[in-house]
Amino acid sequence: MRKFLLAITFLVAGAIIFGCAAPRYTVQVNGYTEPEAPPLAPGSSCFVIVNKDAKNPLLEKEVKEKIDKLLEKQGYRLASYEKAEYYLFFSYGIGGEGSTTVVMPENAPFIGYGLGPGPLYGRRSYFFVAPFFSYYPYPETVALYNRWLLINVVDAIYYREKGQFRTVWVGEARSIGSSSDLRTVINYLLLAGFKEFGKNTGKAVPVEIGEQEPLVSGLTVTN
Repeated sequence: MRKFLLAITFLVAGAIIFGCAAPRYTVQVNGYTEPEAPPLAPGSSCFVIVNKDAKNPLLEKEVKEKIDKLLEKQGYRLASYEKAEYYLFFSYGIGGEGSTTVVMPENAPFIGYGLGPGPLYGRRSYFFVAPFFSYYPYPETVALYNRWLLINVVDAIYYREKGQFRTVWVGEARSIGSSSDLRTVINYLLLAGFKEFGKNTGKAVPVEIGEQEPLVSGLTVTN
């Protein structure tokens, strides 16, 4: 019986530790291509254009620098406005705030650490698991936010010659979650969008991004 309880203890502990260790963001990505335009291919040169009227010019600058990094990671070249083959425009934001009601358990499993009689200073250590005798759900309202990113890639040469936009690719990335910190969430939107960069997805496809992926990709700002 004792061995059985110890096994249950470690199973519960592992489930909690590993279940909470790697949160993931699910982002819906939709990619559109112009059938008559040549496909975007690594090696092409791009110039990323910022919005001069952005409400937060410093955030706008950060996002541009992150897009530059992702373009280079995928084999694209950064060029000046006069020499680029493509111009890339971007916009982002948080849509209308929504909310949902979820049911949370009043008594959750608890793993504790205790001391009992034993050879070490007259005590021994042991783990214990609080029993699941009762479950009293109660409603809790969680605020949800619609976070979005839109990327437009246009033919730069055509624009310089004709003064008109000819769109080559449009990418949409959307995520719904409880965080309204756009400075952080934008990293996940960018990474998900660039996983489908230049592709025609045909429909919105779910892309999962691990919590550590923005840090590994050099997008997370750290002090």
